Amino acid sequence: MPDSYLDEIANLIRERIDPAVLPADSEALIRTYAVLALGPGEAVTDRDVHNAWVAWMLAVDPNHPSLVPFDELDNETASSDRAFRDAIRGAASEIADAVDKALLPRGELAEKDQREFFELYMLMVSSSEALVNRRQAVNTFFLTINGVLLSAIGLLLRGAGRANLKAAAILALTVAGIALAYTWWSVLISFGQLNTGKFAIINRMERWLAASIYEAEWVALGRGQNPKVYKSFTSREAIVPKVAIITYAAATVVAGLVALKIWKL
Repeated sequence: MPDSYLDEIANLIRERIDPAVLPADSEALIRTYAVLALGPGEAVTDRDVHNAWVAWMLAVDPNHPSLVPFDELDNETASSDRAFRDAIRGAASEIADAVDKALLPRGELAEKDQREFFELYMLMVSSSEALVNRRQAVNTFFLTINGVLLSAIGLLLRGAGRANLKAAAILALTVAGIALAYTWWSVLISFGQLNTGKFAIINRMERWLAASIYEAEWVALGRGQNPKVYKSFTSREAIVPKVAIITYAAATVVAGLVALKIWKL
């Protein structure tokens, strides 16, 4: 049984590849190809496939002679990526077909349904915008809670009393801080995943509209493959709770040592 949704896609790719050309222990490699099926999808190139193979091979054999940029490969070696490219494209097409079937369960869009379809499209776009607003509200909430928590820690540090007792109180607050920061981070990741799903549907719906503006924007941004061109808001926002987790964890260690009188201040 597949371990995850990536394994399900990996199986679709594996079914399209001659077992004779698959390297030994290729599970991680095919799973990486599954990421390509979800990313560039049917637009995946030989270069993309080679770069994914290099990422896998670096852990398998860092001295392999083909660990070079795609443009430096000889024609025979470069052509060996095509079977994998075609398999990834085929799997991506099958995934897209599944989305289309879920989107239009009765088949093709009838002309009489186009107005309703456009209204549903606008509803999906609005729900994506609402999700962004909810994410901003969540950020404000967690920033406020963390501000209160840090203020409480500051008051304990400045207050009078035995150091080990104050450290025990701070320890409880920092553990709570770790839990809050982790929750914050996981919520941001969930928001990012949900919005990715929404835009996957929006981009599919644009196939039946006069223009595909969001799909064109995504293409202009390199489909998120080059961080110099585009880096998601989620990855940037998630830095703050990660830093908070590290900070609270360090404070937890120090407070624990002081509370146990291992480290005396």
